[in-house]
This record gives sequence, C-alpha cells and structure tokens, in this order.
Amino acid sequence: MDRVSAVEAFAFGRFNEIEDAKWRTRAIYHSHAVSLLCVLLARKRGLDAETAAIAGLLHDFYAYERRDYADHAHRGAARAKEILETLGLTTPRENETICSAIYHHDDLTVTDGPMDELLKDADLVDNALSHPARAAKENEAARLEKLREELGLRAERS
Repeated sequence: MDRVSAVEAFAFGRFNEIEDAKWRTRAIYHSHAVSLLCVLLARKRGLDAETAAIAGLLHDFYAYERRDYADHAHRGAARAKEILETLGLTTPRENETICSAIYHHDDLTVTDGPMDELLKDADLVDNALSHPARAAKENEAARLEKLREELGLRAERS
C-alpha cells in the first residue's frame, strides 16, 4: 500500500467511527477533496504531490475527530505529528512540512511557505466549490481571484 493510501485508510477509518452522519460524510468528503486539490496544485507548482496529499488528508483531522473547530489548525498540527510519527511512513522533514502546512492553513492573511500556501489554497477551493452560491469572504476574495488566474479559469459572470 502506498503512503497516501495508508494515511487515507487511517483517517477514513477514524472518520467512519463518527456517529453523526453529517459530520462523518463531511469529514471524508472534505479531506478527500482537499487532498486531491493539493495534488493538483502541487503538480502545477512543482511541489511534492505525495506530501501535499497527506497534508490535505490530515488538515482538519483534529476538528473532525473532536468535533471542534476552535484553534483547529494549531491543535491539528500537533495531532498530525502524533499520527505521522505513529504511522512511521514519512521522514522527519516531511512531517515538519506537513505539520507546518496544517498549522498555518486557516490564516489566509499571511503568506507562509510554499506547502503552507498550497494547503490554504486547496482548502479554500474546496470550500468555494462546495458552496458556490456563498459569496467569498473579504479575506478569501483576492486569494480566490489569484487561484482563478493561476488555473486559467474564466471569471464568473455577474
């Protein structure tokens, strides 16, 4: 089993234990979608797709596991480190990259490292695609426009 599939099996196994069907479905869907978007953006930006996919799978693990979004990025980075060390599939450098991306993924106003920015963008794109009628928040609009241009997408019609 490849590393991404192993992390996915671990995460989805835990998510399947969530009793609330809405939380369970969202946990699996969102984690999978963000992971796929991470791979797409990693390939576009010349970053490691496997590391990006793992970051996407684990980025909200803490929030779904605890059913709590309070400070979920920072707490989630610590939880991801525990998971990665337990699974033993990634190097210490990869763990650092993944955990940094998770730690920073909810702060769209600051520019961090390349993998951090990739995870922020993938998470934002999934949220925008999942809720197309919702207007972008002030801190999301410029980032979404930049992503639209990067991916060669046409501007939406008003």
